[in-house]
Amino acid sequence: MVHNNYAGQVMQKTSELGFGWVKQQIEWKVFEHNQGNYDWGSMQGIIDAANNAGISLLFSVVNAPPWAREGGFEPNVGGPPADPNTFARFLGAMASKYCGTSLKAIEVWNEQNLHYEWGNLPLDPAKYVALLRPSYTEIKKACPSMYVISGALTPAASNGARQSRGGIAAMDDFEYLEKMFQAGLNNYMDGIGAHPSGYNVPPQYTWEQGCEAIQRHGNSGFNGACDSPHHSWSFRSTMEGYRNIAVKYGAGNKRIWPTEFGWAAGGAFDARYGYANDNDFNEQAVWTVEAFQMMKRWGWVGPAILWNLNFRVVADGTEKAQWGIVKNDWSPLPIFHALRDMPK
Repeated sequence: MVHNNYAGQVMQKTSELGFGWVKQQIEWKVFEHNQGNYDWGSMQGIIDAANNAGISLLFSVVNAPPWAREGGFEPNVGGPPADPNTFARFLGAMASKYCGTSLKAIEVWNEQNLHYEWGNLPLDPAKYVALLRPSYTEIKKACPSMYVISGALTPAASNGARQSRGGIAAMDDFEYLEKMFQAGLNNYMDGIGAHPSGYNVPPQYTWEQGCEAIQRHGNSGFNGACDSPHHSWSFRSTMEGYRNIAVKYGAGNKRIWPTEFGWAAGGAFDARYGYANDNDFNEQAVWTVEAFQMMKRWGWVGPAILWNLNFRVVADGTEKAQWGIVKNDWSPLPIFHALRDMPK
């Protein structure tokens, strides 16, 4: 995540690591308060900083403005537009403005299999593809070279707890991805977004091995992989599962883009993320390097975006900061040196 005040420093640190991509989440509602009136202000500073550093940008675009949402929407959660074409026009305008700059890829939405990323509405893969379809068309019309990445799903088992707008809490990401393909996904994306989380399971272990792995590597009490075995606890199983589904539906030529992955470490700032108590900073470093090397060996992975660089700087003490790879004064944690020195 880039804040304009730190954009130059973010790009400098990324270059120091030897990486070539930065992801930024873009909230549509910030840049089109009123329909048809675009305010690119803060976006421009990030584009310029990346241009100057030779860094490629992935923008993950979410959160419809109030004028675009359904009647009676819940303002306390982000959600999609009532008319997918309104989103498509915004993405087309953005792609047109920044075609040929550091902006090289657009991720269309984020974790749409999770209730609070989809406005507490019913979770519907076909509805998501209906959002993606015109977005893909408008982006490609404006900038044929722009990569269009499907919104990465959150790794999760299905949770049927009902939400206020009729949706459930979460849909299993493998099930959701299959239904996306059944609705025509392969025709409207250049890469498949993924969020393969690590929790407290090292990257080489499958979900079937997850319980044994967390006992072997030390466990302070977070037992998700033992108490509710599921692929979502395993980086490897999530990635390999997405690949298998893509091949099943004739999309073996499309790469999996991990637009967010990593291991929280150094102690939990939030009790809901107890697995961060299990992972020390050296484990975070070793496991992350191994994950990058695994993806390199697989050969079917696109640019991999590590979550995250600098939340210990911009939001120290929050749950997001648990994944940061620099301290709150920008000094490096062990993972920073390990990533800088690893073969690219």
